[in-house]
Amino acid sequence: MPRTELGLLHLGSRPAAELGAFARRVEDLGYDALWISDEKFYRDPFVSLAVAAQATARLRLGTGVTEPYARHPALIAMAMGTVAEHCPGRCFIGLGAGGPGCPPMGVRRDHPVQALTEAIAILRGLLAGERVDVGGQVLSFRGGQMSFPTTPLPIYVAARGRRMLRAAGAIADGVVMAPFASAAALDHAIGLVGTGDVKLIARVDVCIAATRERAREAVRYFVALPLWVSYPDWGYAEALGIVLPEALRTLIARREYADIAAAGAMLPEAMVDHFAVAGTEADVAAQLAVMAARVGQVLVHPVASPDCGVDDLVAAVARIWRLMAHGSHGFRACDCGVRP
Repeated sequence: MPRTELGLLHLGSRPAAELGAFARRVEDLGYDALWISDEKFYRDPFVSLAVAAQATARLRLGTGVTEPYARHPALIAMAMGTVAEHCPGRCFIGLGAGGPGCPPMGVRRDHPVQALTEAIAILRGLLAGERVDVGGQVLSFRGGQMSFPTTPLPIYVAARGRRMLRAAGAIADGVVMAPFASAAALDHAIGLVGTGDVKLIARVDVCIAATRERAREAVRYFVALPLWVSYPDWGYAEALGIVLPEALRTLIARREYADIAAAGAMLPEAMVDHFAVAGTEADVAAQLAVMAARVGQVLVHPVASPDCGVDDLVAAVARIWRLMAHGSHGFRACDCGVRP
C-alpha cells in the first residue's frame, strides 16, 4: 500500500516576510504538501506560493483552493505556470466553486459543476501549450494560448455535495473531500466519487486541546462554516442522518456571515463527530488513522484551542503522523500524550 501523504492548509494569514520560514518549517516537519487558500480577502495565494517555492526544496505546493468565477481559469494557468517555473514538478492546482468572498465582489457562483468542467478544460489545454477554444455555458476562452512554456499540472477539485463529488471523480485528477472526517462520512463521500483512477484527499479541520470537550468547542465555527456556504443544500449532513435544528436553519437562512459563530454553538454533536478531528492528541491520532486508511492524503487545517496554538498544532500533527506505524492494514494510532 502506498504511503498516505500529509498535507497542510494555510489560509493566507501570515505576512509574506514570515511565509518562507513557515514553509521551510512545514517541510522540515515532514509534511508532503502545502496548500495555500484563495480565501477572500487574505493575502494573495499565488504570491504566497512563489515565496514558499523559493524557500523549500521538496514540499509540493498548490492552491487550496482557488475558483474560476472571480479568477478566470486562464489567469489561474498564468499564475500557476509562473509558480511552477520556480519549483518544477512540485505544483498542483486545487479548484473549487468558491466561498463567502464572491458575493462582496458581485460574483455569482452559477452552475458550479459546469463551471468547473469548463475551467478544467481551459486549464489543461493552456498548461499543455495548446491553442484553446472553449465557448462554455459559464466560462469561455476563445482561440488563445500561453505565451511562455508551461507543463500540465495535477488538478484537484474540492467537493462536498452529491453532484459535485460525482462530477469531480469523473473530471479531475483528484478529489478534495471536505469536511468529511469520520469513517462513515468518508465512506459516503468516496462512494459518490466512484472507483475511477483519482487521488482521494480528505481535507479536515483539526484541533488539539487538553480535553476532548475543549477541542470540540474550539472547532465548532469551522464545522458550521460549510453549512453556511452550502445553504440551502445540506445533503452532505443529512446523508449521515443528521437533523439540523430549526433554529439553526433559520439563522443560516439569514445569510449573514457574522452568524457563523452563533451557528457553531447550535450544532448537533453529530456534526462535530463526522466533520472535524478534535480532542486530545490520542483522540486525534486515532481519528487520523481511520482517515489515512481510506485516502491518499490527509489535508489538515489547523485550528487553535486555548491549550494549543496553530504553530504547536502543526508540529503536534507531524509528531503524531511520525509515531503512527504504517503497515499493510494502514496506520496504527498511538498514545502521544497531551502537550498543551
